[in-house]
This record gives sequence, C-alpha cells and structure tokens, in this order.
Amino acid sequence: MRLIDPAPYIEHTLLKPTAKAEDIERLCAEALEFSMAGVCVPPVFVPMARRLLSGSGVRVVTVVGFPLGFEPVEIKVAQAELYTDLGAEELDMVLNLTLLKSGELKEVLSEIEEVVRAAEPAPVKVILECVYLTEAEKKELSRRIPETGAAYLKTATGFGPGGATLEDVRLLKEASGGRIRIKAAGGIRTLEQCLAFIRAGAERIGTSSGADIVSEYLALSQGEALPEVEVFVDGACLGNPGPGGFAAILKARGQEKVITGGEPQTTNNRMELRAAIEALRALKCPCQVKIHTDSRYLIQGATEWLPRWKKNEFRTADKKPVKNRDLWEELSRLMRTHRVEWIWVEGHAGHPENERCDRLARKEAEKWKRSS
Repeated sequence: MRLIDPAPYIEHTLLKPTAKAEDIERLCAEALEFSMAGVCVPPVFVPMARRLLSGSGVRVVTVVGFPLGFEPVEIKVAQAELYTDLGAEELDMVLNLTLLKSGELKEVLSEIEEVVRAAEPAPVKVILECVYLTEAEKKELSRRIPETGAAYLKTATGFGPGGATLEDVRLLKEASGGRIRIKAAGGIRTLEQCLAFIRAGAERIGTSSGADIVSEYLALSQGEALPEVEVFVDGACLGNPGPGGFAAILKARGQEKVITGGEPQTTNNRMELRAAIEALRALKCPCQVKIHTDSRYLIQGATEWLPRWKKNEFRTADKKPVKNRDLWEELSRLMRTHRVEWIWVEGHAGHPENERCDRLARKEAEKWKRSS
C-alpha cells in the first residue's frame, strides 16, 4: 500500500504539565523541520510558539477548558478570546460532559457556539473524549455539532482512560455526513497507527510522537540505509500446553540486549512468536532485521502463510480461525515497520546464540512452573 506523507496531518503536541520552555522550542523546531500542520501547546506558551513559527505556515494550537471541560461557558469564552489575542491560530475545546450526561444537549451546543464566535476567525475543534460516550451520544453529537460552526470533532484529550480508535473515527465521519472534519488524538505513536487513522478519515492527527512518525516515514519512503540488527529467538514449553518461556538476543553496533519472558499456560508455538514480537517491539526506529530461529512454524508463518491469512481475514483454507491470531496480527504490524529477513538455523546443533536462547527460554518456563 502506498505510503502517505503524515507531516501535513500532524499537530505536534506537548501538553505535559511539566513542559518547559526548552521543550516547546524543540517541539517548534521539529515541526518546522518536518513541515507539520501545527503544534499544540499549553496556553502559557502560545506567544513563544507564535514567535518561533511566525511566517512558517505551521499553525499554533492551544486548548480551552482542558482537560475536563466543566468550566462555566463564560470562562471558556474568555479563554478563547485571550488565547487568540496571544497568537493561537486554532483552539481545541473540551466538550462539557457534565452537561451532556445531565441531558442538557441544548446547553452543550450553545456553549460550543459561543466559543466558536469568541474564537473567530480561529477554527475550533471540539474534544468529545469518546471513551466516556455511548455510541448513541457519539452519533448525536456528530450530527449536531456541525451546526455550531465548529471545524473539527476530536476524539480525546489524551488525559482520559482511552485514546483514539479507528472505530470512533469511522463512526464520527459517517454520522457527521462529512460536514465537519475529524481529528484523531490520544495514543498515536507510530507511523502505522498514524496512517491507519488517516485512511479511516482523520484529517488531523494529534500526537506527541510527531517527529518519530515523520522520521519513520522518511526512512521507509526514501530508502535510507536502516540500522542493521541481528536477532536470535527461541521458545520453550513444558507440557505443550503448559508453562512456557521465550528468549531473544539482539545485537547491533557491538551492543547486545537480552529479552526474556514467559506465561503460566501456553504453547511452544506461542512462545516462538512472542520471542520474535518482543524483539521487534524493543527496536526504537525502523531497522533492517535478520531474525534467526529454529522454528519452521515461525518462518513459514511469517513468509508464506501470513499474506494468505490477512487476505482471508485470518481464516485457513477450510475457513477455520487461524491459531494464535492475536500474535500473528501483532507480528504482521511490526513487520510493516521493519525490513525483516528470516533465517532458519538447526536446533540443538551447536549454534551459540540458538543454544543460549534455548537455555534462557527453558529457564523462564521452569520459573513459571515453580510459581504455578
């Protein structure tokens, strides 16, 4: 699938309560370097961000009624007027959930209208905090909020118990009938996640990982030489099913990292998969990875079966659900980030790293056996 440049969609975000001036300077510098859509900063830093980004096209965004949204409307209106005077070019306003849950939808919509008028000409994004809403509430808000003049529906603050989901983005897009744009925010940290939300209909992405996401895109799209990592993996299971363990050894640039883990009730195949997954998860950027394993199941699954399974919605040729689907889906996701080469080694044949992984995996399995 063709890669989409994520930079024009991203609002590079830093809303941590401990954010310092030098953090905002770095945020703005990264947004400038990668030509992102904007930066979303605490209100106190709006003047600084406006100064740093003046004339660049990178928009300064800040928040109103953040993060809980239950301030009286007069406070939100005053915030909107002050923040736009300070230089904010867009505002993200938290919906008044206390009013909504009290059945006061008319007052909720009236509040949005007042903030929209106070912010003009700056666009207003309404943060729904979808995790707290029922499906019916999401649909009703998606139908009614476009009437207020707001420019976007936004999925989450990032401070609640849940972030953006693809299901919510699709629901908001469909229920609003395309009359308002969608901003996905909350927990979006990788290029794959970012592109999935864009393809689902999001026209803005709020993320604190903007620089990492765009760097990942550039590395993949421009064919840059990726860091090379040598990985050795193995799994073990006592009883199959029974207590199990896995181990991975990662080697790069003269450094070594060992990852181990296990489960009280599992299978050997799941442990082989977990070893590869945890190794790939440990990588902080896209890499050229050589994975050495003695598992034919793992290699055949990754190189031969996985493309067919994905095409058939993870069902076998006889329409049965694929075993270990959760792990195969996660491995597939990670393989899209990295360039992975699979190398088979014969087990128990004296290969140093393979033998070492085997010992470590068995040690983990024994540990889980003793604790059960």
